[in-house]
Amino acid sequence: MTTSYDKAIDLLSRREHSRLELKRKLIQRDFPLEEINITLDQLTKKNFQSDERFTESYVRYRKEAGFGPLKITAELIERGISDALISAVIDLNANEWREQMITLWKRKFSDAMKDKSKQFRFLLSRGFSTEMINKLLFVY
Repeated sequence: MTTSYDKAIDLLSRREHSRLELKRKLIQRDFPLEEINITLDQLTKKNFQSDERFTESYVRYRKEAGFGPLKITAELIERGISDALISAVIDLNANEWREQMITLWKRKFSDAMKDKSKQFRFLLSRGFSTEMINKLLFVY
């Protein structure tokens, strides 16, 4: 019979998970809540599970996929990451977000494309701020 600890190690061997993600997955597998909490504490103490490591990995992954800071922040909140940790990893004012948005915009839209509202909606759905998008669309 598999214990919650064994299952958590199995899940963590595939990719990083936030504490909340692991808890949800173990609950789905009908492990007792008390056992789950003990398991999560053990994993954190041994540094097998780290919300910091998960957050850094997740931000890098989603950023490479072309998503902006607002969308990534919302996804991290859904995964139980604290606002303080999110702020430590995501610098909303970093110039790299602007550069990424411009690269994404150039790849998605040709110069002939005139429909600014479509471009605006696309970039907004990718998690870039209204301010950043307006600066881009009205400069180019």
